[in-house]
Amino acid sequence: MKKCLYAGIIILNLCLFTIINEVKAKENQETDRKVILISIDGMKNDYTKKYVKENKLPHIKQMQDNGVSAKNPSTITPSLTAPSHAAIATGAKPNQTGIVSNHWHEPNTALDNEESGFQAEIQVPPLWVEARKQGKTTATIAFPGANPKEGKQGDYSIYAGETWSPSNLESLTYIKSAEWIHSPKSFSPLKETEFSIKMKNERNCLIHILAIDSTDDQKQNYDTFVLSEDKKVDPNDSIVKGNQWGSLPLHIKDHQSAGFWFKIKEGNPDLTHPVQLYRTSVTSSLISGPKGFSDEIEKEFGFYPTQDDDSALEKGWITRKEYQEISTRYVMWVTKVSLYIKQKYDPDLLMFYTPQIDHEQHKYLLIDPRQPGYSPEKSKKYMSYIEWSYQLADKVVGETLNSLKENDYLFVVSDHGMEPAHSTLSPNKVLKDAGLLTVDQKNKINFKESKAYAIPSGSTAHVYINLQNREKGGIVPLDEYETVRDQIIQAFKGVEVSNKSGKVIQHDIKEIISSIKTDNFSFNKGQEHIKDIWNHLFNLKIHPYEKVMKNTNITLLEHQNSGDVVLIGAPGYVMGSDIEKNITPPIELGTHGADGERSMLRPVFMATGADFHKGKQINSTSNLDIAPTIYDLLELDVPSFVEGKKIEGIYKDKKAKKIGND
Repeated sequence: MKKCLYAGIIILNLCLFTIINEVKAKENQETDRKVILISIDGMKNDYTKKYVKENKLPHIKQMQDNGVSAKNPSTITPSLTAPSHAAIATGAKPNQTGIVSNHWHEPNTALDNEESGFQAEIQVPPLWVEARKQGKTTATIAFPGANPKEGKQGDYSIYAGETWSPSNLESLTYIKSAEWIHSPKSFSPLKETEFSIKMKNERNCLIHILAIDSTDDQKQNYDTFVLSEDKKVDPNDSIVKGNQWGSLPLHIKDHQSAGFWFKIKEGNPDLTHPVQLYRTSVTSSLISGPKGFSDEIEKEFGFYPTQDDDSALEKGWITRKEYQEISTRYVMWVTKVSLYIKQKYDPDLLMFYTPQIDHEQHKYLLIDPRQPGYSPEKSKKYMSYIEWSYQLADKVVGETLNSLKENDYLFVVSDHGMEPAHSTLSPNKVLKDAGLLTVDQKNKINFKESKAYAIPSGSTAHVYINLQNREKGGIVPLDEYETVRDQIIQAFKGVEVSNKSGKVIQHDIKEIISSIKTDNFSFNKGQEHIKDIWNHLFNLKIHPYEKVMKNTNITLLEHQNSGDVVLIGAPGYVMGSDIEKNITPPIELGTHGADGERSMLRPVFMATGADFHKGKQINSTSNLDIAPTIYDLLELDVPSFVEGKKIEGIYKDKKAKKIGND
């Protein structure tokens, strides 16, 4: 009896234990939130609204209808890619992250030494590191600042590696084939050719091509091609039809995975004349994860593809359609790899990045009549390229939305917007004219004898004083530091240029006049008056360096990486490296880096998930607020360095009561 009683008690306890565990598991499942963050570089708040209104971004509209979006989000100053992503990832400003620009002078080195904001380590732990410390699984794919080269990042981390060789257009002459192993059947005698790829810090790579006639039409019609490193046809080779994309993986230094995409252009089918082959650059990746992860990604998705190829497009090697195919391949590779990791490894935090909008806007944001080459027709053409990039981003959002599970939360953000640039400023020319920067007989900068040097990035530039005992080979004594800094400030505040706004007014008025159908005589006096107005406006002087500041007066940039003086350009101006002219044509049509509150530089913010409102628009948010909101959502301790605040108004009341904790 006692044995039966004891057995019954044990069984009852086991049942109760199981029930309690099931209840706890259910509770944990309800709070087992997963966060996916997509950063779409350069996505403008105003353009996104416009395209959504025009029904050109259906998936983004779906996300906004089922989630929360911000009407007037802002980013940090300078609104550059590397600093802004560091702010998104940490909730901290550049004075804490150390990422003060896309490029800056490396402290305690010679004046011309530069550091890249995309390769440097963020000086406070980003989300993926801090969440990992607190027991979460994290993954970052191509996300700025998450470079595995700088040490352990997320549990799963993929980043761009070396570019081993630039792209090229090969001219190929075919000869009769010999010494190929396992050659496929051909209805015409096999032909072959080869080309060599000059590899960075590596021996040249010789690529063999075998041409095959696969059609039994009694003609020499070579339509199939094998690319091989060893003239042995096997699964490692690439077999493609003419004028179709193919790829060839290469195994190079330290067994890194690399490769290139290519297309054999249409030509003479009998190969009696040279045939052209376009190939992309040879690219590779840095992959960090558990044992076998790198091989798994390579097997499933191939090597890390090239992001774009402006040079090939400009040289006529590829068409605009082919250029877009290259860019799309990169964006979708990152997206598919990210969602594969999400599905298989179920990370608590997944962050990935797409660059195409930023890239297209830098190249094609031709919307201001002051910009060289502007015409309504050309602007319309260029805007179609930008619209394409937004629609590609919409596809990324769509695929991600389709992958979401019940407890998934998706954030779609951008680091900054973009402004049109009509002129390039040359801060080092200003320093040269002020006697602070020295050049040699070949008009090259003499860094050893220069008192100051500016490093430009977008609409911002950092000016560094060549200070003794701080810079290697510094020449400015400490007691002259403030004097030199004041000289720099006065030099830039004294720069004036002609106001170009008259061109905008002229353009607008011409359009108005041309649209009015009436006799010319009634408008003669009016046109003369209008001409006087715009001539007056055109001759006004403005200060193109909108802000000239000591770094000690800018709390967010008070860091050893920052310049002693920081310059921010007025709207329409991008910073350049010229030392011969103060003002030159724009080095790019789109620019950013200035005050993050400017309307054209506003980023986007969208979020969706079970605990978020549906179809709600909040007024404003800052990119500094993204990290603390994700900490709150994942129920993690917020590090002391975080300056942003949890975004208010996005949670349903139930969620706010449950974990709201300001």
